[in-house]
Amino acid sequence: MKRPATFGVVVLVAILATSTAAPAQTASDLFSRTELQRVDLWLHSADWAKLRAEFQTNTYYPADFTWSGQTVNNVGIRSRGRGSRSSNKPGLRVDFDRYTTGGRFLGLKSLVLDNVTQDASGIHESVSMAFYERLGIPAPRELHTRLYVNGEYFGLYVIVESIDKEMLARVFGAIGDDTQNDGWLYEFKWADNWFFSYLGADLREYMLRFEATTHESRSDEEKYRPIEALVRTVNNTPLDRFAADVGAKLDIPKAIRFIAAQVFLGETDGFLGGFGINNLYLYRLENSDVHVFIAWDADNTFYHPEYPTNSGINDNVLMRAVMAIPEYQALYWEEMRRNVQMAEEGDWLNTEIIRHIQRIDTAMKEDPVKPHSNAAYEGEAGEMLTFARARIAFVRCELERGAGNASCRTQ
Repeated sequence: MKRPATFGVVVLVAILATSTAAPAQTASDLFSRTELQRVDLWLHSADWAKLRAEFQTNTYYPADFTWSGQTVNNVGIRSRGRGSRSSNKPGLRVDFDRYTTGGRFLGLKSLVLDNVTQDASGIHESVSMAFYERLGIPAPRELHTRLYVNGEYFGLYVIVESIDKEMLARVFGAIGDDTQNDGWLYEFKWADNWFFSYLGADLREYMLRFEATTHESRSDEEKYRPIEALVRTVNNTPLDRFAADVGAKLDIPKAIRFIAAQVFLGETDGFLGGFGINNLYLYRLENSDVHVFIAWDADNTFYHPEYPTNSGINDNVLMRAVMAIPEYQALYWEEMRRNVQMAEEGDWLNTEIIRHIQRIDTAMKEDPVKPHSNAAYEGEAGEMLTFARARIAFVRCELERGAGNASCRTQ
């Protein structure tokens, strides 16, 4: 006897009614995991070969993306990075909406697969971003993963949350029903040894250094005049008006917190970098003239446990002025004390370093395309294992010396 057409529907409804639906996973589920992840990319072998051969271009290629049993078809991938661009082990940007309008993965519009080629330890950036988050500094979430391409292990990567409107919504939240993610976002692009000196009224100088990643279609005047005004105000404002005038365009306490954290972590290529400002996003808050810094790309942290706590301050126009104002100088050192406290509390920084090394150790050693040897990895990992406690001791001693204890010794 032929069953009626509605039979299958009735059975399906009954099954759904008597089963418990698994809760939908979110980006929080992804980034809260503590174990090493696995990501698979499936794409035409010719496209993969071309992406690697032409790694200096931003050409997109279609691919399927799989994580934890979930597959997103027809995503766009391309080579990414500046100094980290590589043919052998390309860094990748994954856009879930490149070919599919409104495409998302766990609510994410895109993510980065960082190739970890500039840090033999493999954990500088991931530990740094976890520490920034602990301090309440806007920073992307990160998680290590094995990357497989067409079923073959291609190497150790880091899944990095994109700095975009989804990330801004997570970090800055909402005021009432208004999600605070519709401000003006810029990725800083290193162009020269710039230390926040005034570049003149020509907006092209600011366009060269700050790439707008929201409101891209708005006029250059709308996008870049506020940045020119910020830099001009920092350079031209007397110290007795600095807090009021510069504070109307930059959240100075949050900037101090961000910079102090970078110095604590021994960052040589950040806001106080020796070759000028680098590696950050600038965000002009929604319906506001005030800017804040967002952390990005921390491969060059953990330079040395005895990295000076005043390194780079005198070269940078903004920080030189900040440290000439007693209340802000006091705040900088208070933030440094807070770094020590947050790193030491529960042995947090040391434990975090150990946890990250344990997670990646096998995958790093098995990485077939990493640009350094296993011996180099083990050496860098060993230095990381000694960093936290040595750094805490050194910075605490520096603070005691500043308070008048000239006899303080780290050993």
